[in-house]
Amino acid sequence: MTDSYFFTQMVNIMCAPLYVYDTEAHLDEKIGGGEEAWWVKLGYDSDTAFGILTEKKEYPVICAGENGYAAVVIYDGKEARTVAAGPVLLGPAGTQSADGRKNGGMKRQEPQITVCSLGTFVSGCLLLYWKITGKEMSAAELWECNRESYEKTRMILKRISEDVFYRQENFGRHNPYQQELRELESIKTGDKEALRDSISETYEGSIGILAREPLRHYKNVAIGNITLASRAAIAGGLSAENSFSMADSMIQQVEEINNIPEVEAFKRECQYLYAEAVKEEKEGGVTEAEKNPLVGKVKDYIFSHLHDRIKVSDIAESLRVNPNYLSSVFSRSENITIKKYILQEKIRRSQNLLKYSDYRIQEIGFYLGFSSQSHFTRSFQEMTGIKPNEYRKIYGNREKWKQI
Repeated sequence: MTDSYFFTQMVNIMCAPLYVYDTEAHLDEKIGGGEEAWWVKLGYDSDTAFGILTEKKEYPVICAGENGYAAVVIYDGKEARTVAAGPVLLGPAGTQSADGRKNGGMKRQEPQITVCSLGTFVSGCLLLYWKITGKEMSAAELWECNRESYEKTRMILKRISEDVFYRQENFGRHNPYQQELRELESIKTGDKEALRDSISETYEGSIGILAREPLRHYKNVAIGNITLASRAAIAGGLSAENSFSMADSMIQQVEEINNIPEVEAFKRECQYLYAEAVKEEKEGGVTEAEKNPLVGKVKDYIFSHLHDRIKVSDIAESLRVNPNYLSSVFSRSENITIKKYILQEKIRRSQNLLKYSDYRIQEIGFYLGFSSQSHFTRSFQEMTGIKPNEYRKIYGNREKWKQI
């Protein structure tokens, strides 16, 4: 294969073997993988695979299996060959590598398997397509080309028409849109009392059915509410990275709940937490309209790099602005220096870890980029008035903690 170096690197990136076939679907070359054919884990038989390999589509064909595996098949008209990459087990972004390590942060003791995120898989498909054909394609175009491959996608309008008709015949109206807007506006303004009032409203209508199984329905509703709350909080001034990360954690926790009442209580608590976070953000007295757009970008950078030793010059370089100008803009908007804000956020994060985790104090300090435990302890005490171990004894949620 003339492009063996490139293909070898793609195998490593996509965590998927590559197969090269002639026009009659005879295997010419394979890079990576075992003896098992690529289509087996997708649940395809050899006849189905043969049909896909000989179709000669002018776009990457995404082959999907119900068990979470996927593959891509690309026809190369110039070389009269077909390249298949897969199978790859798809997972969410940020999953662990083959050796069980995460990219930064403290390791969780959870079983892991080698996976490739859908985003990485799609990027790999597009790169392979470009290398093989010389043509560029966007992710949107890729999915548009493949929409006919999936029954639900092909039948979406027909199903919507049937479901809307069924609801009109068998159910009443949905919950009022204005009531939902009042909930979101309460979160956006950080007004917990108004949020309680909007949640308690009596109205005609009900939430639509989002799943056949009741628990799944309530979880889907909760996920929708959390997602909307996270966007309202961003509009209210909360850092986008912070808000998204909160939503990620909340939604994962929703999936761990196994009863309907707790899902409902958890959903409401999430809304209150967002309203409280916005309220804290607004306590500086500066409205969102008065803030320079750079301020939000600074906060997002800091939130994403709390485990590093953050320098103002690094933030300025990332945002391509002068450090002195950036410091001036931030201080005027937030009534606090960037350095002080960094320390404040690190201490705030450490408080959560001291409350809700069993990481050692030394580990927490190291994770948040402090040079030593004594540096962390001194900074924590200056900010809160007490030492980390004292804070944990007062606010921690366990009777005994590991200390060093």
